[in-house]
Amino acid sequence: MKLYTNYLTENDCYKANKKITPTGIMVHSTATPGVMAKDWFNLWNRSYEKGETDREVCVHAFLDDKEVWQYLPWDHRGWHGGGPVNNTHISFEICEPSGFTYIGNEMVGYVPSQHEEYFRKVWENSVELCVYFCKLYGLTEKDIITHCEGYEMSIASNHMDVMHWFPKHGESMDSFRVAVGKALTII
Repeated sequence: MKLYTNYLTENDCYKANKKITPTGIMVHSTATPGVMAKDWFNLWNRSYEKGETDREVCVHAFLDDKEVWQYLPWDHRGWHGGGPVNNTHISFEICEPSGFTYIGNEMVGYVPSQHEEYFRKVWENSVELCVYFCKLYGLTEKDIITHCEGYEMSIASNHMDVMHWFPKHGESMDSFRVAVGKALTII
């Protein structure tokens, strides 16, 4: 996992400078085909308060098949879950490959076999990042949720990620947690 840091110093979330001690990890996916981890800096290093963007959002990191970009300090309170989960969970977005579009929440034109290699690489980077967080904050794979699970727990807003995507590759959050658990015992 190649980890780079470039803080979103113009984002209002960064400027708020509220701290947390993470007790969990929330996994997101971007639902923005083809925009890779490094590209999100220019999209999100803006201020809602100053009218430079129309969204008040910020996650700790974005990752793709090649690298992870940290955009907030790990102990910073992110604006990612739309609820109390922001006070407790560190968060990251998995970038989705190009070659398809969205209509509503539906991935239109997404062919899993054409994106399997990319998916496996982001899966591995995601597992490695979660292992890193678990070791840093004394967490386990049981402390990892996705955005839609956060909604079911009444601690996050209603989003599908990542369950609109993982099953297309025969995976789920349960299999993801198993992969993180195995990696934690090896490392």
